[in-house]
Amino acid sequence: MSLARALPKNRTGDKSAYHHGDLSDALLVEAKRLVNKYGVENISLRQVAVNVGVSPSAAYHHFPDKESLLKAAAKSAFEDMADFQERALQDLNGISALAVRRRFRALGQSYVGFAKKNPHLFRLAFGPYCAGEDMNREESRPWQMLLAVLQELDEIGDIHPGMRAYAEILIWSTIHGTANLILDGLLPVETVDPVIQSLELALKSAGKVAK
Repeated sequence: MSLARALPKNRTGDKSAYHHGDLSDALLVEAKRLVNKYGVENISLRQVAVNVGVSPSAAYHHFPDKESLLKAAAKSAFEDMADFQERALQDLNGISALAVRRRFRALGQSYVGFAKKNPHLFRLAFGPYCAGEDMNREESRPWQMLLAVLQELDEIGDIHPGMRAYAEILIWSTIHGTANLILDGLLPVETVDPVIQSLELALKSAGKVAK
C-alpha cells in the first residue's frame, strides 16, 4: 500500500459507506499516519477509528486490539519502503557497469532516504510488531532487490569471490545500521554516500583495485 494513497472521505461515522476491505485499509492508512507523526507509543485503536469516522466497535471487527493493528501497519510500512526503493530505481535502466553501480548506490540511498523521511514508520517496520513467523524478510521485495543488484555487481566483476557468500548480510546490516545511527543523531546524513563507497570497495576486497 502506497503512502500516497488517499484517506477515504467518509468522516460521518456511517460505516456503511465503506466496503469490507476499504475500512481495513483506511484504518491502516490512518494508523501509519499517526505513527509517523506521533510515534507508535502515542496512538490507540480508538483514536484511529474516530479519525477515520467510524465507531471503535466497527474497527474491532477488523483489528481486535492495538497490537493487531500495529502488526498490520508494520507490514504495510515495510511494503511502503519497498515502493520507495522501487521508485528510486525505476529510471536507472541499462546494462552497463555504470548503470549497475548506480542502481546499487540508489538502493542504499533510498533505504536511508525512506528512514529519514519516515522515521517512526521505519522503526515500526523493523520493530517488534513486524517480527516472527509472519514476516519472512528473505522473501521481501527489499531483500529481492538487494539480491538482484548484487547479482548484477557479481556479473560485472565488482564482487570478489571471497566476499560473495555473505554480501547480502554485509550490505543490509551496514546500511540499516547507518540509517539508525542517522535517525539517532549519531551520524550526519552526509555519511550515506561514503558508507556506500566503502561497501563497494569492501566487495572488491582481497587486493582487487577499485574501478
